[in-house]
Amino acid sequence: MNELHRQIYLSALGVDTYMPRMHLPYAPVSIMCELPLASTEPESIAKADLHIESIVSSVQPQLQAKAIVADVSPVGSLIGNIFDAPKAVKVIAQPITAADILAQLDTKPLTIEPFSLSIWRPIDWVMIIDSRNTKLALPTEILLNNVLRSLFSNQALKPQEEVLRWPMIENSFTKRTAADARVELQTWLSVQHEIRPIRYLLLMGPNAATYLLPETAMYSDSVYKAVPLVDVAVTALILPSLNELLQKPATKKYFYAALSAYLALQK
Repeated sequence: MNELHRQIYLSALGVDTYMPRMHLPYAPVSIMCELPLASTEPESIAKADLHIESIVSSVQPQLQAKAIVADVSPVGSLIGNIFDAPKAVKVIAQPITAADILAQLDTKPLTIEPFSLSIWRPIDWVMIIDSRNTKLALPTEILLNNVLRSLFSNQALKPQEEVLRWPMIENSFTKRTAADARVELQTWLSVQHEIRPIRYLLLMGPNAATYLLPETAMYSDSVYKAVPLVDVAVTALILPSLNELLQKPATKKYFYAALSAYLALQK
């Protein structure tokens, strides 16, 4: 069917995204939708407006009209209100225009690029999540091993790196918005906490902090601070990534100071 018709019907049914899974036998081949407003000539625009208006008028009875309910104030005493007949509710219908439909078709959620995180569980009750940047090729694991030895010298460490890639499912139809990444990663963290409880959680770098912290917490405002996570019941320490520490060695003093204070408070 016509793409504009299809989008109007899907919008009326409350369906945000639709993608057919298979091509039915003897069904016509789908073609690319060419929006009538692509041309900038006055005559073409006028014809497109008439075409879209005809589409709206043919489908408009199936859409729910927006209504404004007029306020009805009480009249008379309490007894009078009980026996008084109810007043009619005035409904003012607002017509749906072609501009409203095109605005809905053009509205698309902002997607983010895929990324990956490095995960370490050197001790059962410690988790370190770092934002990866393999293009820099810096010795991040050596720096992490030095940090762990200085903080947990009397513990048997298991500094084995695991890579967590997002999106977790390689599917071209998967939504890739910041909200989707936040839901998936926070759900993953909750499951990890249930399996092996976490006492110390270090979120290092923008990707680790942005999607594992609440939506209201900004990475730039939370660096070197401890932020509680409501869903996981764990207080996380926000730190620069290992790549940032190697690129800016002067920040290591703030890194160790914040980490020492965090470990002391969480005991």
